[in-house]
Amino acid sequence: MTQTKIALLFGGISGEHIISIRSSYFIFNTIDREKYQVCPVYIDQSGKFWIPEGKDPQYPDPSGKSETEFLNEFSSVNGMTKPSSGAGLLEHGFQAAFLGLHGGAGEDGRIQGFLDVLEIPHTGSGVLASALAMDKYRANLLFQTVGIPVAPFVDLEKGKSDARKTVLNLPFPFPVFIKPTLGGSSVNTGMAKTPEEAMVLIDKIFVSEDRVLIQKLISGTEVSIGVLERFEGEKRIPFPLVPTEIRPKSEFFDFEAKYTKGGSEEITPAPVGDEITKKLQDYTLKCHEILGCKGYSRTDFIISEGIPYVLETNTLPGMTGTSLIPQQAKALGIEMKEVFTWLLRIALS
Repeated sequence: MTQTKIALLFGGISGEHIISIRSSYFIFNTIDREKYQVCPVYIDQSGKFWIPEGKDPQYPDPSGKSETEFLNEFSSVNGMTKPSSGAGLLEHGFQAAFLGLHGGAGEDGRIQGFLDVLEIPHTGSGVLASALAMDKYRANLLFQTVGIPVAPFVDLEKGKSDARKTVLNLPFPFPVFIKPTLGGSSVNTGMAKTPEEAMVLIDKIFVSEDRVLIQKLISGTEVSIGVLERFEGEKRIPFPLVPTEIRPKSEFFDFEAKYTKGGSEEITPAPVGDEITKKLQDYTLKCHEILGCKGYSRTDFIISEGIPYVLETNTLPGMTGTSLIPQQAKALGIEMKEVFTWLLRIALS
């Protein structure tokens, strides 16, 4: 069988760099090697591409290792000697790219557009859907148009309006939830009980970001649910998975709760009842479709008084062995090797 040559892109310049490495380790070791020759391509935090040589390169499990230790081992195993611009991908004859990136420039449409220019097909959503999903303000506007409940929100742009004046005149009461409008993975997010606490968080986000989303705090049960696509004949058919209930040990499902072992308890399928499960499945399909997502996505919700409020949609959700979509697929008896084959077939179609 002739193998399709795939570049597995991972790392990247976002704050989720290390999570991308962990996801890509799982992808690399799960993907069907009979069908695909997988070449891991590391993007460092300055945006340089490191393309290892040799067929079917291997690298070690990053669990328990620091980023530096893991990358040192990866470099020595794969014989990477010098970085290149992304255009170096063209020299290797890759037939598609599997995106193991998360957040920022990996998930907001920039790398997707770059690969489109190079005419290298890629897994996941295209430029527009990626950009819309990353922009939580515009995504919320779209969700509202199809009748999905969204907590009241305000988008604040650095240098365009008086942040303190905005905070003191919000159209909803405190406490509020604050996060980067274009960020991901709960980096620099938090609850503010007072205007003073809100300004501390906003100032912190404005160090590296230009926009902040301020949202009325909705308390309730946190859940997340994925969508996958597969072919029926020649047609791509999206279908929802089962929801996962998330019980963070901290105040909310922040970066530490997401990626620290024992940081949260995750229950799949979520014990929320058939009616709420059906509503979550309907809503997550609507989110996937209104944004124009492709291949897969995952949407996070808060259930309060029987109403699921959408938080955000992720177009490149986490793909470690314990991530939510692998958990949900397993609950339905779906192997992740099969899922990765679906994603690559969609990319190549």
